[in-house]
Amino acid sequence: MNQEYLKGIHSEMCSREAIIFQATENNIISFLKNSLFAERSEIRTLDGKRFLTTIKGKWIDICPDRIYLEEKLKPLILAVKEGRKMLLPLKQIKVEQLEGYRPPIPDWNYFFWLGCSDEEYENFRKQQKPKTVMYEAFGEKFPIQLKVDKYSITGNLAIEMVNWKHRYPSSWAALTVDLNEVCEKDCSYVDTNHHGRKILSWIIENGLGELTGQRNRSGYCTYEKIRFYPEKLKDCDPEGYQRYKIKFEET
Repeated sequence: MNQEYLKGIHSEMCSREAIIFQATENNIISFLKNSLFAERSEIRTLDGKRFLTTIKGKWIDICPDRIYLEEKLKPLILAVKEGRKMLLPLKQIKVEQLEGYRPPIPDWNYFFWLGCSDEEYENFRKQQKPKTVMYEAFGEKFPIQLKVDKYSITGNLAIEMVNWKHRYPSSWAALTVDLNEVCEKDCSYVDTNHHGRKILSWIIENGLGELTGQRNRSGYCTYEKIRFYPEKLKDCDPEGYQRYKIKFEET
């Protein structure tokens, strides 16, 4: 377990009341002991990644970090139950004391609750952060990775936006839409219905592509066709672009 700090919360608390503490076995068990009568408790990283869960009357329900659970937490719980070990009082840390602190990516499988296997998580941890393009929304800036693929029916260029703001990938939105029209190579309609027309400026300003002047209407929205620059797509997602190129040339 590679965290320096953790935070605990249970069903009788407001999320803003989460208790922050140093990530020691004593503090973890102390928080769990104090939360035994709550319907549900969780311990998370400071940025909200779940470390373990528990339910009423049970010390620990699920903890994906099996080695830490078996070698550190369970022996201490047993010692406390048998009276061989006294816990030190849990000392809370104020959130302002940790201003600017960024926790490392957990060395346990925190995607466990999403159905991710330990092997899949290890592969994710080993991958390097890809090239991204900054995108501004909701008053914040997000590093966006462009994942290249093709639409199964038309074979058109498909581009997915992936957010890396928290140093791990999370799906943002589709950049393109498929309008039942076969497009030229490296061309696709952009989802201005979802993103608004500002997305066109973002594409052009970041040198990702250019307007073709062609439009297509679907429902109540008119979509602009963009010719994406292949060198940019290859730079963002070499493997994805290569697969798209091969499939396009086969059709």
